[in-house]
Amino acid sequence: MTFFAQHYDATIRDLEETLDAMIDSGSEFDFTRSGDVLSIEFEDGEKIVITPQSPMEQLWISANYAGHRFNWSVQQQDWTDEKSSESLKSFLSKTITGKIGNETNFN
Repeated sequence: MTFFAQHYDATIRDLEETLDAMIDSGSEFDFTRSGDVLSIEFEDGEKIVITPQSPMEQLWISANYAGHRFNWSVQQQDWTDEKSSESLKSFLSKTITGKIGNETNFN
């Protein structure tokens, strides 16, 4: 398994555990994993789709009608947005909180 694949796989497994715990606590959304793609769907039909881009070694997210590209940061030990440098965990916390209305924290 490549360096990229190891980090992507670990990230997706961690996200699945966190999302499961949120749903068990009463949060109103659902998620599915199809191969390497993780989709989070909200009651209004909007989705967050997380996809690996192995050739570019990036994690791509489609959310809020926009695309976001994340690169692995060795210094931060996290995925960071290539434009804003925001961490993946911060981005997801902010985005999901905005959709479900309950404070979420992926850190």
